[in-house]
Amino acid sequence: YGVQSVADLFVNGYHVGTHRGGATAFTFEITDKIRFGSDNSMLVVVSNSSRDDVLPTSTDMNLYGGIYRDISLMVVSKNHIALGHFGDTGVKITPVLKDGKADIRVETIVEGEGAVSVELQDAAGSIVARAEGADAQLHLDAPHLWDGVKDPYLYTCVVRLLQDGQPVDEVTTRVGLRSFSVDAKKGFFLNGRAYPLHGVSRHQDRLYKGNALSIDDHYEDAQMIKEVGANTIRLAHYQHSQDFYNACDSIGFAVWAEIPFISVFKPGEDAHAHCRREMTELIVQNYNHPSIMFWGLSNEILIGGICQELVDNHHDLQKLVRELDPTRLTTIAHVSNTPVDGPMHHITDVESYNHYFGWYGG
Repeated sequence: YGVQSVADLFVNGYHVGTHRGGATAFTFEITDKIRFGSDNSMLVVVSNSSRDDVLPTSTDMNLYGGIYRDISLMVVSKNHIALGHFGDTGVKITPVLKDGKADIRVETIVEGEGAVSVELQDAAGSIVARAEGADAQLHLDAPHLWDGVKDPYLYTCVVRLLQDGQPVDEVTTRVGLRSFSVDAKKGFFLNGRAYPLHGVSRHQDRLYKGNALSIDDHYEDAQMIKEVGANTIRLAHYQHSQDFYNACDSIGFAVWAEIPFISVFKPGEDAHAHCRREMTELIVQNYNHPSIMFWGLSNEILIGGICQELVDNHHDLQKLVRELDPTRLTTIAHVSNTPVDGPMHHITDVESYNHYFGWYGG
């Protein structure tokens, strides 16, 4: 679920694969490398050395090396809900609210064969909707909305893969039903009501632990943020742990999630391909979290200067996000001295400036 920054996996001496990027989850299938009924060896070789084709390429934050999140050895039947699709769960849930009702699309990727069964449970565990198929549609006439820190109500969606009527695999996902919008003059709206955002930015590290936080650490961070009265969090500057996104869902924070495309732009096809990969993994792995409202394309990227390739790459990232997730808004964090006129504006849906009054100057 997180190896900083480049990981090579070897099983019984065979190289299985390489993953680049220190903050996103990834999976490898090792079935054909395993010796069943005897001992096996597994080796993860990790490097956090600086590379132009792995984000971040320049930063003022620590990039601790090594395996710092959990690892799972997953054993499934030949027919199962997909495990190898950009490190996600194989289930994509899209709620749409209209006229006080909710339609919920549940898309499931299956590896192998079988019938898909979907059920939606309320917070008490009662089944409130059912559907069948890999592209299923659920409907609620009177949905209980996920309403921010006031009432972060969560349903549970259970997707099962069946063979001969018996479940052979199952994925469970928490679901929040909400709508949101931004008005240029009136600000942020949640479920049709004005909802002013007051929040903090959060990094995933602690004294003496680096970024190897426990689930209790993540939830304690979230509770401390709630205690100061915040209702929104910017998760800088990379994908955070699923434990923390889950905490944001359950507490009701509005979240800005972003990739580590920060400070200095590195030209070239390999660097941009990695940007696209990071954005794809961020969105696909976190699509189902109701707390996430904004996808961040980059942070203070003009510290290293501007060029046409940088601008073009941002337009391409914007297009990619629109394809992967048209339900949320995109944003960008400008360094404070970014001119108010220029080609970096009007790329994303909304934009922000980072200002450091009394910190770096002024």
